[in-house]
Parts: sequence; C-alpha cells; structure tokens
Amino acid sequence: MDFWDASWGAIDERRLKEYITRKEEPDEMIECLLREKAKTVCDAGCGCGVYMLRLLRHGFDMSGFDVASGAVEIAERLMQSTGKSAKLKTANVLQTGYQENEFDAVISRDVLDHMRKFDAKRAVRELCRITKPGGILLFTLDGMDEEYEREPHCVTEEGDYLFESGKWEGLVFHPYRREEVAEIIEVEVEVQIKELPDGLLVQLQKKSA
Repeated sequence: MDFWDASWGAIDERRLKEYITRKEEPDEMIECLLREKAKTVCDAGCGCGVYMLRLLRHGFDMSGFDVASGAVEIAERLMQSTGKSAKLKTANVLQTGYQENEFDAVISRDVLDHMRKFDAKRAVRELCRITKPGGILLFTLDGMDEEYEREPHCVTEEGDYLFESGKWEGLVFHPYRREEVAEIIEVEVEVQIKELPDGLLVQLQKKSA
C-alpha cells in the first residue's frame, strides 16, 4: 500500500462530515472559475471529494478522479450522503483517460507538488490536453513547512524531497519557488501566478483554437 492509499484508509469519515458543515471561507480558485464562467470542471486529484462538494454547491458540472481508489470510494459515499452528483473515477494525473479538450476548466489542489518534478511536467501537459481551447487549468503548490525539513528525507538534484521513513514514508514533495514554476510548463499557455498565504495559485489559460 502506498502513502496515499494508507492515508485515505485511515480517515475518519464521521469527522469528515462534521468538517463539510463548517462556514466556507472566500476562495481564490472558485472566484476564478466563476469569473471565467466555467461550466464543466474536472478536479484532478479530488481526494475524498470535500472540495468537489463545495464546487457543486456553486453549480459547476463536476468530474473528478484520484489515484487512490479508497479516496474515490469515500468521495462517492460523500456525494450520496449529501444528495449531490459528480462523475468520479480512479485514475492517474499522468494518464487521466479523458478526451482531449473535454473540460472548460481543470483544477488540481496540492497534487503537482507531491510528485517528482519531471512527472509534474508531464502532468501539466496532460491536464492542459483535457482542457478546452480558451479554458483554464488552475493548480496550487504548497509552500515549505518546517515539518518537511524535520521528517527523515533525502533531496534529489532537481529539488524533490523523498521521504523514505517515518510517518511520511513514501511521500514526495517539491517546494516550488515562484520563479521555478515556469520549468514545469512546457505548453503554450498564458500564465498567471498569485501568492497565497500558504503557497502559490497558478492559472494557465489554454490558447483558443
């Protein structure tokens, strides 16, 4: 069992249901989707579906996937318990299985920074592939936390943190600096980067056909 399967297998679904009833705070990603008038949205790396549920409340037509099948199963139960509907599946961000130009927008929260840098480049290409011309890809990148330094790890030449033991065994993290983001974008897009309190929000707008 890998890190993410083990993490989602340990989640307390009762506490999860309590969490989703909390008051929503303003959200830059949702505001961007609303400004762009996106209708069909894909949540790439949707986890247990909590953020997807929030997007559904704003009226988006949602699809989503996660590499951990256990997370997808939790998301499906969450949708059923709240009376919401989304198209969910288990898939890898490097090979999503969706059609080219399928979505008005694709979002990915704290996913690309949890893979090795050379895979993040491939992921950006794949997520842009499934985004419609003129559509947007939004993704967040976590900032460095002292706990990342404290847990046992090694660092590759590209700056990937690989956790080989301890509570984060199997986890990958890459702390992106603002100026480094361009290195994982190998497609022709318009790029905007916004500083968030805990990291970066990156918006890529695919060129119109």
